[in-house]
Amino acid sequence: MVHLFIPLCSLVALLPAAAPLETITCDICILGGGSSGTYSAIQLKDAGKHVVVIEPNNRLGGHAETLYLPDGNYVDYGVEGVFNNELSRNYFRRLGVDWKPLLPLNKRTDFVDFSTGERVDPPAGILQALVSTFLYRSSIKHWTFLTRGVYDLPDPVPEDLLRPFRGFVEEHSLEAALHVVFLFSQNVGNLLDMPTLYAIQNFGVPHVDALVHGYITPKNGMYELYRQATETLGSDVLFQTNVVATNRSDSGVEVIVQHANGTRKLIKARNLLITFPPLMQKLQGFDLDKAETNLFRKWFWRTYYVAVVNNTGIPDKLWVTNTDPTNGLGALPRMPFDFLIQYMGAPGHSTSKLVGDMNFTAEDARDLIAADFARMKAKGTFPIEDPQIVVFGDSSPETLMVSPEEIRNGFYRKLYALQGRRSTYYTGLTFCSDFSSLIWAYTETVLESMNWDV
Repeated sequence: MVHLFIPLCSLVALLPAAAPLETITCDICILGGGSSGTYSAIQLKDAGKHVVVIEPNNRLGGHAETLYLPDGNYVDYGVEGVFNNELSRNYFRRLGVDWKPLLPLNKRTDFVDFSTGERVDPPAGILQALVSTFLYRSSIKHWTFLTRGVYDLPDPVPEDLLRPFRGFVEEHSLEAALHVVFLFSQNVGNLLDMPTLYAIQNFGVPHVDALVHGYITPKNGMYELYRQATETLGSDVLFQTNVVATNRSDSGVEVIVQHANGTRKLIKARNLLITFPPLMQKLQGFDLDKAETNLFRKWFWRTYYVAVVNNTGIPDKLWVTNTDPTNGLGALPRMPFDFLIQYMGAPGHSTSKLVGDMNFTAEDARDLIAADFARMKAKGTFPIEDPQIVVFGDSSPETLMVSPEEIRNGFYRKLYALQGRRSTYYTGLTFCSDFSSLIWAYTETVLESMNWDV
């Protein structure tokens, strides 16, 4: 086909002269094998489409990370579960994954100021947290355009969504709900200083409703879902592979990819689905146009690190919540922070999840874990032993955001307008609230909108 031949020539020109070029032709090339990419691949495969998934890592699952221990226990130290709804249950059934309710495994929660290591009083109103959470829901439910977790904003955008969340909490007397809101939206960082929109996108009406209906999790850890998906997709997944160059048009796409061993392949597809956060540094080699570049360069985000720690001396079945009584409303910790030391069911092991700005590195996160435990030991808060990081993960970038001015000027309307342009579609945490069940539901709408005409 002539329209494929001309772009192919330009892409092949990027390759070393002697490099062999294997070509794969498919219906859709999916970039990223995390929650949305894997879900897309399974749905499209079931619909009879030929898919190719390009995954830089050696496994599927993205933020779903599970540590399996020699004694048969496991620790989910990334994603812990999904909404208990029909969509989630159907997906589990499709992959042959048994599930169980996801329930808190702590018998007690202690409140500690990690910056000093000292135990502190619970935040004000903590005993009214449950009731206040439903008052919070009542205060946001009139923004019905946010109930799917999508940035489906009207024009003009309500100013209340653009002002700092602190003002919204104070106006509606919701301080007692902050402990619960922050538990689900700590990835926003300094939550009270950020636009109310981002608080609601991370803990809004669907998230509150999920607390009523519950969460489910695979009986053998979250990674079990992706283990089964890996078996189902087989050779349709190219692991340890990155994009080198793209050429996209309304009649199809061509993608040159390179494996970690240096081998390159050409993927010819009718459509391209990008599921990772479209940051400029992640799009090297992409043939971006002006409209795409003007949007993708405006993001700022949070770094997010996860770890499993043992030998802490902190009793099992105890959660330790980072609480800063000097920080006013809600006593929330300041970035960077480890917001919760969480017992996940494996004796002697706890998880840490750390949030920082864009310059907060993995080394910084490891140092902060060590420093937090050292301060608790120095204050005698717990009989801290010799904490060791058993496994460490990087879930960055997390919570992509733009300024209130950009939101006001139609950023998200322009972002969603990219869907389908040059045979390219998008899904994932950039386009929807970063909860798997909501991402899967949004992904279905994207797949349904795809153009398959040649």
